[in-house]
Amino acid sequence: APPSLSVVCFRAAPKGVDDRLELDALNADLLERVNGSGEVYLSATRLREAMALRLAVGNIRTNAAHVARAWEIIRTSLHTAARRGLDSHDTNHER
Repeated sequence: APPSLSVVCFRAAPKGVDDRLELDALNADLLERVNGSGEVYLSATRLREAMALRLAVGNIRTNAAHVARAWEIIRTSLHTAARRGLDSHDTNHER
């Protein structure tokens, strides 16, 4: 089969976080953390006025293990970013 390019667009939206600007900030933080890993590179775009992230898979040697590793990095980075956001959010309420 001829090689193809697959692009997945997604937006992290944890339960309980409904504010569009807060979600944009969380996704920007996620983008920075994932790209900072040096293993996976995401790009960003805006869909329906909201920040969305893009993962492009285009190398013909990419296999399921590579995609699983990318997903693991995204999930771990999201957990860290969300925890940081919650800590910041809690701190703001204490003031």
